[in-house]
Amino acid sequence: MRDLPSDTIDRSDRQGSIALVVVLALAIMGATAATYWLEDDHRSVFILWFLAGLAAVGLVALLMYAVGFLQLSTRAIRNDLTKGIVDTSLDATMAVDPDGKILYANAAYLKLSGSKTDARLVERLFTGAPEVTEAVYRLAKAAREGRTQVEEVRMSPALADGGEAGWYRIRVRPHERAGKRITVWTVADRTREREKQENVYQELQRTIDYLDHAPAGFLSAASDGSIAYINATLAGWLDLDIAILNGLKLSDIVAGDGAALLTGASGAPGTVSTETIDLDLKRPNGRTMPARLFHSVAFAADGTRGASRTLVLNRSPGAEAAEDLRAAEVRFARFFNATPIAIATVDNQGRIARANAPFARTFSADAAKPGRSRSIFDIVQGKERTELQRVLAEAGQGRSDIPPLDLAIIGEGNRSARFFVSPVEGQEAEDEVAIVSVLETTEQQKLQEQFFQAQKMNAIGQLAGGVAHDFNNHLQSILGFADLLLANHKPTDASFADIVQIKNSANRAKSLVRQLLAFSRQQTLTPEEIHVGERLSELSNMLKRSIGPKVELEVRYARDLWPVHADPASFDNMVINLAVNARDAMPNGGKLIIRTMNVQQGDVARFNSDQLKAAEYALIEVEDTGTGMPDEVRAKIFEPFFTTKEVGRGTGLGLSSAYGFVQQSGGVILCESALGKGTTFRIFLPRYQPRAEDAPQTVAIGRGTAARIETAPAKPAPTADLTGQGTILLVEDEEAVRNFAARALASRGYTVLQAPSGADGLEIARGRINDIDLVVSDVVMPEMDGPTMLGELRKLNPDLKVIFVSGYAEEAFRKNLPEGQQFNFLPKPFSLKQLIETVKTVLAE
Repeated sequence: MRDLPSDTIDRSDRQGSIALVVVLALAIMGATAATYWLEDDHRSVFILWFLAGLAAVGLVALLMYAVGFLQLSTRAIRNDLTKGIVDTSLDATMAVDPDGKILYANAAYLKLSGSKTDARLVERLFTGAPEVTEAVYRLAKAAREGRTQVEEVRMSPALADGGEAGWYRIRVRPHERAGKRITVWTVADRTREREKQENVYQELQRTIDYLDHAPAGFLSAASDGSIAYINATLAGWLDLDIAILNGLKLSDIVAGDGAALLTGASGAPGTVSTETIDLDLKRPNGRTMPARLFHSVAFAADGTRGASRTLVLNRSPGAEAAEDLRAAEVRFARFFNATPIAIATVDNQGRIARANAPFARTFSADAAKPGRSRSIFDIVQGKERTELQRVLAEAGQGRSDIPPLDLAIIGEGNRSARFFVSPVEGQEAEDEVAIVSVLETTEQQKLQEQFFQAQKMNAIGQLAGGVAHDFNNHLQSILGFADLLLANHKPTDASFADIVQIKNSANRAKSLVRQLLAFSRQQTLTPEEIHVGERLSELSNMLKRSIGPKVELEVRYARDLWPVHADPASFDNMVINLAVNARDAMPNGGKLIIRTMNVQQGDVARFNSDQLKAAEYALIEVEDTGTGMPDEVRAKIFEPFFTTKEVGRGTGLGLSSAYGFVQQSGGVILCESALGKGTTFRIFLPRYQPRAEDAPQTVAIGRGTAARIETAPAKPAPTADLTGQGTILLVEDEEAVRNFAARALASRGYTVLQAPSGADGLEIARGRINDIDLVVSDVVMPEMDGPTMLGELRKLNPDLKVIFVSGYAEEAFRKNLPEGQQFNFLPKPFSLKQLIETVKTVLAE
């Protein structure tokens, strides 16, 4: 903001009258002298009436002052807000009375006048050039006539700051005050705005000058065909006067019906349609000029046709001078080599005649080098060359609607590119027959494959998780009732062994379901700090027994290997599964190498995997010298139930469970394999750095919150007496599971209240909330799920104890649990003993 003087000139207060003061003084003196000439009787009456008159005048004045009709000073009633705004305004403001006397001038006007105490009238301030004088004269005339007038003048030098020149907008307007017309002058400094406008105008002029004198013609037309702009080059070619183009239409400069080609273009909403059109333009004298038009039309989002832009090249013989042609070739070379698309021209044998810089950059320098010895087929893999030969033959026949080809190209890794082939017209067959534009799509292809693979694995994972949940409910019934039967049978009974066989089969199915949950990343994990070297050392004896004597096991431990945070049992299962798969891949024996190492953040890139983020990892490599796998098999190895083994030798869930465990632990598993060269699995688990708050704490077993859920141990510490007392509310929508749990709990002395849904359980609890000691509830139920019911129950009894049972892992429903609520969790399927021990433990807390 400008620094404005604090002083202003304000003579707007009403001025006093000396004559009126003299008259009042003479009247008082005359009244005083008259008392000497009057008799005593009349003198007292006169004085009394004189004083009474003065008192009356004073009283009336006080009343008028109170109601605002009389003011002793205009400063007492002045609106300080509005005056303050005008006083500090950046625009110079001055008020003049009819006699030309300055009544008011704000600080900005004083600064413009160059004085802090005095101000000059606008007519005297703005003098100089004739145009300034004429403008001020028009303003003064408007002031005398009581009209509003605005003028903009240029002063050189500028006022106040003495700059080279200044622009000022002067405004005069009348203002009525107390029956008198006052003239208000306002002066706004427009110098900076005009300088910006002049700069923009000069830039625009330069741009127009460049466009006007470009070596190519240019025109712009509205949707109805009326020409909005035409540059000087095109106007010169057509012998048109560029100054009188009003009303000119495309039909006036295009011969025949050619204008219909320019106004009839169509396109999709929100797009730009570009066409190359060869036609004749016409001059006013009727003579024609052959031209090539690059015609572009924009279409609005609603499909409305917008203005068109057309670049015109003169195709008349001898139209280009040698220098112009050279300059055009230079510009073309710049455009040709700066485009991000690789472009080359080829003959009917596929030999490269010309190629741009991106072509050489995209492909090897030798393969992309123009010349009769290099062929476009050198950059395409052998099995893809037939398709490229076919489209080149079609281009040689003049076909223009050739669809693009997606082909594999030569280079490191699986590179791919999209080829656009278009014919070259007017060339000899042995010269150039086609233009080949190549856009590499390697990264796009990788992203698509990763996206499709992620979609497929997620879909399979959701399916596997849902199937596993339903299986867990059925297995729960089988295991539960098998336990009830075993409790009622002696080992000497004939059916005892059959029941044990049923339970063993159900337990094997339980293991398969756990693997499905592992793949879908919905298994129940109890992660802890693992020192990988120590864990592998403990597993080495078991691994040797698992892989047999034909396979040599070698474990290479890294020094100072970083710890990881994972579930120990799942980690062991992963290593054993990988070792067993390696053994099966070496039927005649071989060598299994397990090595560990630390991977620094800067070393991640050398593994060439988009799945790995820049971080620190502990790496476990499992390498075998077996038969290896082809690419089509390697792409499916992590899918559930996929196996190349014969029937009965595998479930196809080993690698899928390993994949799910690694993913759930925040890591990445990669596979590298080739036929006859063996297979290497690389497991990257994030480095674990314990914090102070992660130190072990004494907590109740199986207790958790919505933020952290601790899984109850599969086998709590055995107690001498598993019977108990108390009332348990059992909420389970699966009737078989509910019947088993109710019988199991009732047989141990508990009173069981059964409910088939959360809503029914809540209704039962409302009537007997003080009698219920524990709630055992499923998580996923119709009408009302377990977490919702828990929230409502805690409103009735904040200390109510709850055990959730579910075929899903706690991770699957963690986000739906009430924040801060404590509960216990028992995963399905559970045995009768696990249920009773968990209930006993929770009630004893």
